[in-house]
Amino acid sequence: MEFMIYRGAPYKYDWVIDLVEDVGGFIISKSMQTTEVVIIFAVPKEDVQKVEEMSGRIFGDLKSALLAGTEIIMVSPSYSRHHAPMPHCGIIQNFRENGAKVDSLAMARGVGLEICRMSAMERALIEEHDLAVFMFGSFEHCIKEYKLKMIEDLDMPIVVMAYPPMEVEKSNITYVDGLTRILMSFRKGDEQERLNKVTQAVLETVKKIKEELKDDPLVVPPIYLKQEIEEQVPAIETCLSPAPVTLKLDSLRIKLPYDTYADDIKNLHILNNRTLTDAAEVSQSYTGQILVKIQRESTAGSFFGE
Repeated sequence: MEFMIYRGAPYKYDWVIDLVEDVGGFIISKSMQTTEVVIIFAVPKEDVQKVEEMSGRIFGDLKSALLAGTEIIMVSPSYSRHHAPMPHCGIIQNFRENGAKVDSLAMARGVGLEICRMSAMERALIEEHDLAVFMFGSFEHCIKEYKLKMIEDLDMPIVVMAYPPMEVEKSNITYVDGLTRILMSFRKGDEQERLNKVTQAVLETVKKIKEELKDDPLVVPPIYLKQEIEEQVPAIETCLSPAPVTLKLDSLRIKLPYDTYADDIKNLHILNNRTLTDAAEVSQSYTGQILVKIQRESTAGSFFGE
C-alpha cells in the first residue's frame, strides 16, 4: 500500500474518496474546513497513477504521506516563554504535514539539572506511542548527565534534539544536533535545513521499525482492523475526538471509554469467523481509552489458516 495526502478545495473531493475505495484502498482520515479538504489514504501502488490523474482533474494537490500510520509524541520541558514554544509547534506541524498523528506533552518542570525528572504518568503516556521526540537545551553537560539519563529506560524508539554536537551510545536513541529551544520560524534557509534534519531522523527511525515488522509481520494489518472497527462499532460515528480510531505502526488507539466499549471491541468479528482477541491484545490506556496491540505471526501463527 502507498500512503498519500490529498489537499484541495471541497469541490468534488468525494471523487477521490470513491476512487480510493473502488481500487481497494482505505481512507485513514478526512479533515474538512471551509476552503480546504485534507484526506489521508492508502491505495495499492499500482493504482497511484489513477489517483494522481483524478487529483489533477479536480485541481487538487497530492503527495506521499511518509509518516502516515505513525503516532508520535513530541516532548518539551515546558511551554513557558524561555523554552520557546515556536520550534516545538513548528516541528509538530511538519510531522503532521507528512501524515503523522502527533500528540504534544510539556512536562512543565523545565528547570533542569538535579530536579529534572519524569513522572510515572508521563512515562506511561509516552510509551503508548510509536516514537518519542524530545527537545533539550544547549549545554552538553546537562544533557549527558541528567536529561539522557531521564529517558534511557524508555522502551521505545527515541529522537533527541539539542544544540551541541555529541555522541549518544544508546541504540534506541537517535541524536540530532543544531536544533534546540531557540526561537525560529523555520522559514529561512538554515532553519529549514535544521527542520529537515529532524524530519529525516524520524523518517529513518520509522523505516527501521517497518523493516522489523517485515521480518516478523503482524497477523492482520492495522488499517484493516481500523476499517472493521469503524464499520461494526456505531459509537465511533458519535465520537467527538479527532481521529477516533488512530492508526499506529503495530496497533490502534480507539478513543472510546475502555469500561464501556472494551467488550464490544474484543468480540469484534474479523476474518475467518474469528474475533479481534484472536489477533490482538486489548488493553486500557493511561487516559482510559482502548489500545489494540496486534500480535506477530511468530506468536500467533498464521491468522489466515492453510
